[in-house]
Amino acid sequence: MFGKGSRTAFWTLAAALALALALAAACGDAGGFEESDASYQSRELVEVVREVEVVRDADMAAEAMSAPPPQAAMAPAPPAAPAPAPIAAASTGGADAPAPEEIQARYASVQRVIVRTARVDMVVDAIQPSLDAIGRAAEGAGGWVVSNNRASKHSGTVSVRVPAQTLEEFIATLRRMAAEVTAESTDSQDVTDEYFDLRARLDSMTATQERMLEFLDLAPDARQALEVQRELNDLQMEIERAAGRIRLLEETSAFSLVTVNLTLAAQRMAVDAGPDRTEAAGQPIRFRATFTPPPDITRFTATWDFGDGSPPVTVHRDAPTTTDGERITETVTHFYEDPTDSPFIVSVTLSGTGEGGVAEGKDTLIASVSRIPQIQVFAGDGWLEVEQNEEARFSASFTRPEGLRNVRYEWDFGDGSPPATGELPEGATRTEAAHVYPDYRDVPYTARIAVTADSDAGMASASAEVSVSVRRERGFIVAGYELGETFKTAVRALSVAVQGAGTLLIWAVVFSPILGALGAVVWLIIRFDARARARRAAAMEARRAAESAAAARAESP
Repeated sequence: MFGKGSRTAFWTLAAALALALALAAACGDAGGFEESDASYQSRELVEVVREVEVVRDADMAAEAMSAPPPQAAMAPAPPAAPAPAPIAAASTGGADAPAPEEIQARYASVQRVIVRTARVDMVVDAIQPSLDAIGRAAEGAGGWVVSNNRASKHSGTVSVRVPAQTLEEFIATLRRMAAEVTAESTDSQDVTDEYFDLRARLDSMTATQERMLEFLDLAPDARQALEVQRELNDLQMEIERAAGRIRLLEETSAFSLVTVNLTLAAQRMAVDAGPDRTEAAGQPIRFRATFTPPPDITRFTATWDFGDGSPPVTVHRDAPTTTDGERITETVTHFYEDPTDSPFIVSVTLSGTGEGGVAEGKDTLIASVSRIPQIQVFAGDGWLEVEQNEEARFSASFTRPEGLRNVRYEWDFGDGSPPATGELPEGATRTEAAHVYPDYRDVPYTARIAVTADSDAGMASASAEVSVSVRRERGFIVAGYELGETFKTAVRALSVAVQGAGTLLIWAVVFSPILGALGAVVWLIIRFDARARARRAAAMEARRAAESAAAARAESP
């Protein structure tokens, strides 16, 4: 066993170690961290210390039994437990450590720990030279390249770290390297609280580690030493983890991370959207563009904006033209329903990708949209009566709104003859025509007048119809008779009579056998009937004679 002085020092150190472990656990909770395995194992170590105190009490009881009576000598009083030390003293291990208020004031006076990151998206003329230039600029500013990735021939990404105090200057250098900066952002994160909490916790764990090493030298047996050694190992892991996190915060706050995304500048591509258009509202308008792509550009996308607020239309198909190297987009159709805001600016944006990188082109055209002027045509009362081979005269009028030019007419007489066409002079609003119908028919003819004209919105047209009744032509008239017509009537009557007689003759020939048989049957019937009537008459005559003879005999005496 230990001597009395050694045991007293051991118990005093064990009690101090238990208090230090409790303070370390309190510091960990005050820093906002979750309970770790190390704190849990520290509580196990407190249990070990309590076991040691039980052994100490038993040892002291044995010494008291072997000591002289109280009147001879007083038993030594147990050593007083050390008074709880302030957190700051436990952390630094010194009795003259500053008070917590002084530590808080000192922390508040320290510069804030800020972690800054930045991202820059920019367009460059060449990917690989730009990646190399950004790496040299980072090294020249005192930083280094974290990662470098070139995904394709027309894109790449590089991440660098530069001193935080030179971040703005480095971003300005990136702007000068770029043909265009498409996006730029910076982000700041204040980790001051986490940083100083970690520092305080690290100091507390370091002090606890020193006391545990002292306790390890004074452990009463191997079991106690193994328990302390296990706690030391776990505590060492926590110390290394906190120190690593502190180093990471110091490094990320001292050197800002900058991520640069590079895109190859697009090549220019010649695009032709076509000539300006003048169209009618509500009518389909077809658009397509021709373009000449740079070498090794094989995939194309065309986006049409029609300028009237309707959603853009994107197409992906194209085809070669008869011109070498030229291609044409697929056709898109659009309707302008309201011409109020005309003219409209129609734009087509073409983009292409391929082994040659990226290519872009754009062109515009003007679409003037208006409503087609409305023409109204009037053709009298729509009815005309004329005699066969007599000249029929037609007349029609029409309205002539502003904006019409090249006004034309067309008379279609409805009998298959060529139409009468022509162009009307400026200001004319009437058209006339004459026609002879050589053939008579019972159903009226339908003549049609159509007026057409050109306008900025397109061709305007209107039409009207006239029903033409054609009478028969009259021949020579003698004594009130039309010889020609009378002769025609007689001929028609004779032809009808001849036709009827012929028909009857044909019927007689066809049905003669049947008629003969029917005649024979009728003759036989008549013959038998005559004989029957003769027999009945003879019988009646004989009966009358018999009756007369009987009467005569009766009257004779």
